[in-house]
Amino acid sequence: MQANVVLLSFEESSKAYQALSELKQAAVQGKIGLNTAAVVERNLDGSLKFGDGASDGAAGDAALAGTAIGALVGVLGGPLGVLMLGATGGFLGSLVSLDTVETRTSLLEQMSHAIPPGAVAVLAEVEESDNAAVDAIVQSLGNGLLLRRPVEALLVEIAAAEEAQEAAAKEARKVLREKQKAEWKDKFDN
Repeated sequence: MQANVVLLSFEESSKAYQALSELKQAAVQGKIGLNTAAVVERNLDGSLKFGDGASDGAAGDAALAGTAIGALVGVLGGPLGVLMLGATGGFLGSLVSLDTVETRTSLLEQMSHAIPPGAVAVLAEVEESDNAAVDAIVQSLGNGLLLRRPVEALLVEIAAAEEAQEAAAKEARKVLREKQKAEWKDKFDN
């Protein structure tokens, strides 16, 4: 069994919720292993909003804490995810083509750009012996985008992204302190 993170992105929220329901059903039927899943919506400001979630059959987004999906949503919905989204604001309401998404260099960029503002997606950590079950779900719902990436590779990128966020925050605090120090110096010198 291959451990993958799958992203199923749709323009209509009802299709994302239906996809989550069908993923849960496929897990019950033994077609896939469903470790964690979440429906997320990309707001117009680039942030992510949680909808429904599942973890080993349990409902709710609290179950996503400490999981690959929880970490992925944290990175994609945080400042770095908003930066990675970058220029996609120009195509609000439309999904990018799979060809465009797969040419992005990092896995996190691919995931970020697959959920443009206004889109709703299911992010799920699954165990698959083949791609058939998840592929069939996307095909049955039509007009969706499917990305499948190895969990292990995403975890490596997530760790690197988190380190980059910490380094950027540290540098921003340093610059802010220097600016404030200069402002106070100017006030006291005058």
